[in-house]
Amino acid sequence: MQLALAAYLAFLPCYSYSEPYSYGTTNNAAIGGMTWDMYNVLPNVAGVEVNGIFYRYSVEKQTEDDMRVTVGNDGVFSLTDDWSGLPSNTITKGLSFNNIPASSWGDGSITVDGDGAVRDPKVIYTYRIDECADPQSSPSCKGYLHKVTITDPDLYDVNDDEAVKIATQETDLLLVKSDKPDEEKETKEKKSRLELGLASAENALTIGIDQSAMLESINSMTNLAMYYNTQISGSQYEDAPMLVDAELPENKRALRNNLAQQALHAKMVQQQYEDQ
Repeated sequence: MQLALAAYLAFLPCYSYSEPYSYGTTNNAAIGGMTWDMYNVLPNVAGVEVNGIFYRYSVEKQTEDDMRVTVGNDGVFSLTDDWSGLPSNTITKGLSFNNIPASSWGDGSITVDGDGAVRDPKVIYTYRIDECADPQSSPSCKGYLHKVTITDPDLYDVNDDEAVKIATQETDLLLVKSDKPDEEKETKEKKSRLELGLASAENALTIGIDQSAMLESINSMTNLAMYYNTQISGSQYEDAPMLVDAELPENKRALRNNLAQQALHAKMVQQQYEDQ
């Protein structure tokens, strides 16, 4: 049995046993009978994928009898061995799969159709486990979130503050106010407010009178009637002497200066053309 299993595993596809996968084989799934539940066969962890199956059994039958034995799993595969016309014997087979998730595998079974019996069935599955199916399973997994440890903070209790304690102490209200109103004080305050009101009214009246007198004084200064009747002594003023029109002589020096400047300008313009 061990040699057969080793030979079968040698023919399975080669796998790199590097992170994040680990590999393994199950116990004999048919040890308890001809049917089995994959939930009890495969590891009960996340990320399990089946990549192969190895089975072996013996048959007891008459050579001339018809007999067919089917090994399979619901929803994944079914393989039938036809023993019709064959003598009793033992068979060993293996199949490989492309990493089918454990959730896809239904119940397994070995069924017999015809005359004969199956003896010593052995069914072994090979699998791999994705160690990072849950990223939090290892810090080396992609998407791993480092846990942050939060310590209990020091809470501030306002009731323990000395300033708060002082502020919340009971106060003798008799020290800050009296239950009976101070009638004498109220009388003085009313009298004071009345005097201030009368003084304000008197001041307002005085200010109004002073302003009226000031306006009359200003208006008297703008009376221009007395200027309209004023006479200026004197007689007719004659025109002042004017210059007699005459012809101004030409300024020969200015003429020469203008001509010299014009000649210099023409020379500079001509020099620009010659430089080009």
